[in-house]
Amino acid sequence: MPNLSLLSLEEMPDKTRNMITGGKSQLSGLNINRMMAHAENSVRHFMRLGNSLLTQAKLDARLREIVILRIAKLCNSRYEWYQHEIMARQVGVSEQQIEALRLDPPDPSVFNDQEQAILRYTEEVTANVKASPEVFEELSQILSQQELVELTLTIGFYNMVAQFLENTGVEIEG
Repeated sequence: MPNLSLLSLEEMPDKTRNMITGGKSQLSGLNINRMMAHAENSVRHFMRLGNSLLTQAKLDARLREIVILRIAKLCNSRYEWYQHEIMARQVGVSEQQIEALRLDPPDPSVFNDQEQAILRYTEEVTANVKASPEVFEELSQILSQQELVELTLTIGFYNMVAQFLENTGVEIEG
């Protein structure tokens, strides 16, 4: 049950409504955006950052979705898991990897060395804010500086998304 009500399209200013319903992204009409619309001055920036991480980053989309599913599991964010399980399949995350990410900890046997390193980093940043020097160094040998920055932004953004979803009680569409 939601803790706050979704903002109806009729209640939104035209600019916000058009942005939420008229976007090019398949994510533009989602309940998370209708909830975020309560923060009229922030919703546009929230959606732009999320969209840039999803569509304009150098970080491989498969790695991004593995990270987001791990965050969803760590944060018990059912909505985030639901939406990103769909996206993970679309970008080629295997069924074995999706099932492994449902476990705590995930089964490492279905992830390559790069994916395991990214999962370690995601877990440490999510749990401790700062990753250990060893884990950070390991990733800096695998990813470019741009990818490492995008990965860190992705982890921060999707932790914020999970916190927002779980505290406002956004429900899965339909």
